[in-house]
Amino acid sequence: MRWHNPKEEPFRISGFAWFGEEERYRRLPANPEYNLPVSVDRLANDTSGGQIRFRTNASKLAIKVKLTASAGMGHMPASGQCGFDVYVGKPGQQQYYASTYPAIHDQAFERTIWDLTGSNAEQLKEITLNFPLYVGVVEVLIGTNPDAVIESPTPFFSDKRVIFYGTSITQGGCASRPGMSYTNILSRRVNLEFINLGFSGSGKGEHEVALTIREIERPACFVLDYEANATLQQYKATLLPFIETYRKYHPQVPIIVVSRIPYTQDKATGQYDEHQERREHSKNIVEKLKEQGDQHIAFIDGMKLLGEYWHECTVDGVHPNDLGFMEMANRMESAFDFLKI
Repeated sequence: MRWHNPKEEPFRISGFAWFGEEERYRRLPANPEYNLPVSVDRLANDTSGGQIRFRTNASKLAIKVKLTASAGMGHMPASGQCGFDVYVGKPGQQQYYASTYPAIHDQAFERTIWDLTGSNAEQLKEITLNFPLYVGVVEVLIGTNPDAVIESPTPFFSDKRVIFYGTSITQGGCASRPGMSYTNILSRRVNLEFINLGFSGSGKGEHEVALTIREIERPACFVLDYEANATLQQYKATLLPFIETYRKYHPQVPIIVVSRIPYTQDKATGQYDEHQERREHSKNIVEKLKEQGDQHIAFIDGMKLLGEYWHECTVDGVHPNDLGFMEMANRMESAFDFLKI
């Protein structure tokens, strides 16, 4: 095998907004200008939303990975927490091929993705590898047979990025594999780079986070999906200031505010009324800003994202399973039609 560093040409790394300056698999800057919450700074090392893209005619394809941690969540498969998964096809035509992941308790692994010796191995294939959702990546290498051709992937429609900020659900908890987080599903339908800034338990709308996110250049769209992590008081205190902070830098960028999806125990635990109050707050803020002249802001009702069988779309009553994420992506997709070629 010949081992390639995907940080080098002609591979393309996407999903890490500061990669061009730092060449790190990290979702926020390593030395942020603003004093980020400790949990956000730590979770920024989780690689959710990262992708490696390239084209190859390799008859043998493999991956070698060193992680920052092993799988440690009982309600989420190791393949989603720690694995890479593989899609084959051009943008808009990608199909799932395989998943690679470590054994339980391991922090490193090497896996063969395919060995096509003797078959139609000369055809150039377009590859997308999705990074793990819930651990960091110290190193990843791509292995091919020595004479394999490696070429740049089909370029994105433009150099603009779709940015999501939110919670563990945004980060991808609890998809069975990385490609099934709702942001990665949408990335296969919209030919742009997607930036996932979901921080498990830590999406609380802090001002320092807003200041950091607005530094991301070339935004195509900004999605706020953090309601579930903030208390009602925190959410009411932060949503409008967060939007206003972002608007100072990006007055014309579309902003989409998403209210949280339903939890199966909302009514049993007395959270239903508070959930409705949060939802109405999101909706009212968007309507207020529209009345004040902001024609680039929209609201998505999270209560409508899971469909008829919403109670079957979860692993624990809160976090979606793969069915839940697919339902979310299917119902959110039309909001991004303006970004499609």
